[in-house]
Amino acid sequence: MSAKPATRSKSRRWLWWFLVLSPLLGLLFMLFWAANSDLPSTEDLENPRSDLATAILFSDGSQMGQYYRENRIPVDYARISPNVVNALIATEDERFRQHSGVDVRGTVRAAVFLGKKGGASTITQQLAKMLFTDPAENIFERVFQKFQEWIISAKLERQYTKDEIIAMYLNRFDWINQAVGIHSAARVYFSTTPDSLRIEEAAMLVGMLQNPSLYNPNRANRQENVVRRRMVVLDQMRRNGFLTTQQYDSLKTLPLGLKFQRVDHTEGSAPYFREVLRARLQTLLNTTNDDGTLKYAKADGTAYDIYTDGLRIYTTIDKDMQQYGEYAVREHLSTELQPDFFKDLARKKNRPFDFRVTQAEIDGILSTAMKRSVRYRILTGKQCPNCERPAKYIEKTKHEGSQHWHCRPDLGGCDTYWSVVKEDDIPKVFDTPVAMRVFSWKGEIDTTMSPMDSIRYYKSFLQSGLLSMDPHTGFVKAWVGGIDFKNFQYDHVEQARRQVGSTFKPFVYATAIREGMEPCREVPNQKVCFDMPPGQPDWCPENSDAVYGGMVTVEYALANSMNTVTAWLMKQYGPQAVTVLARHMGVKSPLEPVPSLCLGVADLTLMEMTGAFSSFANQGVYIEPITFTRIEDKNGNTIYDVLPTTYEALDERTAYIMLQMLKGVTDGAYNPSTGKVVGTGLRLRTSWGNRQKYANIKFPTAGKTGTTQNNSDGWFIGITPDLVTGVWTGADDRSVRFASTDKGQGANMALPIYGYFMNKVYADPNIEISTGDFERPAGDLGVEVDCRKKSGRVDPGAKPTWD
Repeated sequence: MSAKPATRSKSRRWLWWFLVLSPLLGLLFMLFWAANSDLPSTEDLENPRSDLATAILFSDGSQMGQYYRENRIPVDYARISPNVVNALIATEDERFRQHSGVDVRGTVRAAVFLGKKGGASTITQQLAKMLFTDPAENIFERVFQKFQEWIISAKLERQYTKDEIIAMYLNRFDWINQAVGIHSAARVYFSTTPDSLRIEEAAMLVGMLQNPSLYNPNRANRQENVVRRRMVVLDQMRRNGFLTTQQYDSLKTLPLGLKFQRVDHTEGSAPYFREVLRARLQTLLNTTNDDGTLKYAKADGTAYDIYTDGLRIYTTIDKDMQQYGEYAVREHLSTELQPDFFKDLARKKNRPFDFRVTQAEIDGILSTAMKRSVRYRILTGKQCPNCERPAKYIEKTKHEGSQHWHCRPDLGGCDTYWSVVKEDDIPKVFDTPVAMRVFSWKGEIDTTMSPMDSIRYYKSFLQSGLLSMDPHTGFVKAWVGGIDFKNFQYDHVEQARRQVGSTFKPFVYATAIREGMEPCREVPNQKVCFDMPPGQPDWCPENSDAVYGGMVTVEYALANSMNTVTAWLMKQYGPQAVTVLARHMGVKSPLEPVPSLCLGVADLTLMEMTGAFSSFANQGVYIEPITFTRIEDKNGNTIYDVLPTTYEALDERTAYIMLQMLKGVTDGAYNPSTGKVVGTGLRLRTSWGNRQKYANIKFPTAGKTGTTQNNSDGWFIGITPDLVTGVWTGADDRSVRFASTDKGQGANMALPIYGYFMNKVYADPNIEISTGDFERPAGDLGVEVDCRKKSGRVDPGAKPTWD
């Protein structure tokens, strides 16, 4: 009878040991299995995979923008506010400083209370999950990943310090809204840097760690949740001794204080420049040596990727000058020029096109614009409407019973389907009104119109480009490629080639001065004809004002852009000599050495013209415009240093005489026949009427206006001792233009933008710029440059005749 109780007792002991040992043995088995699974190597732990954004920096080191697949720029622990660190530890891992990667107490607590009193994952485990595990497909895979994370966490704790682990975690986390990492999160949500985050800001960001979508502060219907979650974080900081009760009570009542900055490559400062720079960098970083190896390769021999390798690009762009350039374009076009242009277009029958353009030409322009549009590319399967992937990611396939385009995920696409439209039906699509949002200078407008009407609407807007550079270093200080990058992405600084008109004339006059012509020589204002090939009439250019007769100085002819005298000089020295000088001054675009070149029939870029004019201010030395000075890798090692391309384009004497002549454009030049002092850019000096906002520049300025045939292009290039700034204005289509030269001339379309820009530059005490005159070369010039003084027929104090 006594054996049965003993047997039961023994059975209970075995059952008890089985219940205790089975989970322990299962745990050990899972740990053993996890330890022998595909875990990261030591090298992987030392260099965890991470896509890092490339930072584009202004000349003062502040950030202009980024190139990225993930908007992430890493920061060191020392550059992270203690407020963020304290909030993180208090909320996510109170014993972070004591454990070795796995918090046993937290794990037991989570198991007993089923996570109701806090989770089990430490900061190190969360980092391990972010770095080395992919999303689990089921619960069993996730349990196994937990064991892997324990092992990886222990390895991370041996590999890195606690501070390094915190920095890695904060640099890795995705706060949504294109804010990956604490650097981007601070900038996107609070327009600040990680080391400047205040307590309440840090608490909000740490609160988002639990569920960024649920606690997205940028959604109005989630902000109450965000405030409540921030209070939880602040309370945890109080409980853990990081805040006093008094601090907690005052902080919990504060508003979120968001200063949200949307991250979009179409927004922010210098978007046109950043897009051109992107293409330049990709070309540069894929340059090869003669043996086929990469010239600027990573240690493993592969090319740097501007989207993932965390490069730093040090540009020459001045942050304030860039802002002033964008302001100048916006101010003149939005408040003055575009309203005048809309009034001008209202009188045209087939607006926005000029009455001299035939219907066949208009149909061709609209058809070409349609085929270049994003809508057309989507309809024809050349671009994905969702991820903007090009044609190589897209195929035609059967979907839901009809033909669709498919952006294939197996090729790197986004798995989007959209209907195929037959080529013959596309014009009908473009003639059908649809709801759309369109650009206006007062903000985007929601409206309904056909895509074809929207093309006409967008062609009604005047565009502009501005480039400003230091003539002594070649450093580009401001680059404005257009009026709105989101809606008009064509760059008018380096990409667009436009007819330069009278801004080409200084090449003709510089050729003449170099060959011995004197600026005060008087020549007749009469037509000059060029012999043309058999079967063609002689070419005899006319003055724009159709006024002839009398004698004028060479200086006066340049200051007032007289075609007759320019043609006479071209006939004296020849198109070939002028072409050679233009090449020496940096012009690379095609130039035909023909007589009409003297009046600016060539299509050149604003970059070329501004760079060439800089030679005059740099004692005749040409420096190719420089947009960035060096490239560094993510560790601060220099990959590429820019070396300037420079050479003597013309002699110092000729450069100085040209500056004195070009000053006549803005100061006025003396006409010996009339006794008047006139120049095409005099309005830069006077504040009559609407000019008061951009005029009144009192400091020495040389310059040249330019207006092309039928008023399609307006130019002004201004030169000061320290800054050369070029401006072009016109519509993208040359057939869209002002009806009158009064409105369409460079002095009205482009010069005011220069005035707005330079007035801002001169008024900024932080910008060092000379207000003095151009430096005169040592020795005797051999000619008189003050034509009023030489003539003896006018009071040296004669006042200009304002235009």
